[in-house]
Amino acid sequence: MAGTANQQAALPDPQTAYQNVFDGVAQRVFFHKLAQLGHVPRTQKQASDLLDLAGKLRLVEEEAAVKQAEDAYDPFAAANSALDQVLAQAGFGSVKAAAEQDELMSMKQAASIVMQDPLIYDSVLALKAHEADSYAAMAAQGR
Repeated sequence: MAGTANQQAALPDPQTAYQNVFDGVAQRVFFHKLAQLGHVPRTQKQASDLLDLAGKLRLVEEEAAVKQAEDAYDPFAAANSALDQVLAQAGFGSVKAAAEQDELMSMKQAASIVMQDPLIYDSVLALKAHEADSYAAMAAQGR
């Protein structure tokens, strides 16, 4: 048990751990994807602006999920959905599935590479330890 306490003492706090993972993984993946599309920031300001833009787009995407319920009654959304089903039945859905599979493999490969970085590894451990502590606290309150 003493080894666990020493190990946890060496781990970063949850906020630092989150920032380490974000800086070390999310930003690398984000900028790598942009580079594949031919968009490479030339300055730190451009990189910062791209991250801000991505955050705003993520917010819009989340709100789009909320509006999806409204679109269920939209005749144009229904037509679009029906066309997606017809295309999938005609075999065109496999292109989307192949792209999703390729992205999944890329994510697994990236995860394998970044987990070799001790800072990222310790940060993920710290976040999981914090999550476990949170669940334990909630369970203790439920008794």
